[in-house]
Amino acid sequence: MPLRLCLIGAGHMGRIHARKLAAMRDVTLTCIVDADRAAAQAAAGEHGVPAEEDYRNTLADGLQAAVIASTTDSHYPVARELLENGVHVFVEKPVAAHPAEAQKLIDLAARKGLVLQVGHLERFSPPFRKARAAVTKPLLVEAHRISPFTGRSTDIDVVHDLMVHDIDLVLSLVKDGVRKLTARGAPVLTEKIDVAHARVEFAGGCVATFTASRVSKTKERLFRVVEEGRWFSLDLAAGEMLACDRGNEGRAKVRTWRAVRSDPVYDELRAFIRAVRDGTEAVVSGEDGLRALVLANDITAEIERGLAQDGGGRP
Repeated sequence: MPLRLCLIGAGHMGRIHARKLAAMRDVTLTCIVDADRAAAQAAAGEHGVPAEEDYRNTLADGLQAAVIASTTDSHYPVARELLENGVHVFVEKPVAAHPAEAQKLIDLAARKGLVLQVGHLERFSPPFRKARAAVTKPLLVEAHRISPFTGRSTDIDVVHDLMVHDIDLVLSLVKDGVRKLTARGAPVLTEKIDVAHARVEFAGGCVATFTASRVSKTKERLFRVVEEGRWFSLDLAAGEMLACDRGNEGRAKVRTWRAVRSDPVYDELRAFIRAVRDGTEAVVSGEDGLRALVLANDITAEIERGLAQDGGGRP
């Protein structure tokens, strides 16, 4: 039997999810929901499914799972009600607006025996998955994620919009707590932070640096990991990996790898569906989403402190 699933949120990311879900033979996309009825109708019309303005109208229709791609402030109330009604939930990143909300969703999903997966899609990037299988003890990590300004996701800052992807990747490699954090950033085209840089020292000795911008001329998704005797350089946008190992007599042994296919959004949705059907834990769990959210919040708070000190207040 196809899994009965609805999509909540018909914005840019929601419409990407809709295309992937509508093409899956083992999924019935029951409806597309958006508070903006015109947006819901436009997205639903592309796939021949009903449009709804209120997600609660879908609960009585045998709904089994939902993908939430609405605004961040709606993640908690929508996911909470769905979980309370026995619906498995995939929620886009960040998992919620506040850590306390994320913890409540985690506890509720556990109590109900439901899947709660967070949309950190870079976990499904082929070069990252290739590197992760080989990385053992990172010493240095450098993440560089920049994009031109699109006007999307301006309800959150660049840390929670872009940098949070790399925060999740680093936290999936480094399980130690944070020992020291420094960060700087600034608003440019919006009222929120549009450019940010952070340096995080972990208790185990690893140091990670993050750079994120949503007001750049080009789009780049670069991620580098250094450990004793080798390093990995990933181009997540191109699906490529360059790895260098210390060979015999100190000579470098360089290997290149390119993904045959790369569709992280499709892959994360398939992982969610498998977890629902098999009753297994999500690849990117609510706990993973919470850890990323906490560090993202700490980075934003550090940047805000710096801005206040520099200008006597928030610009």
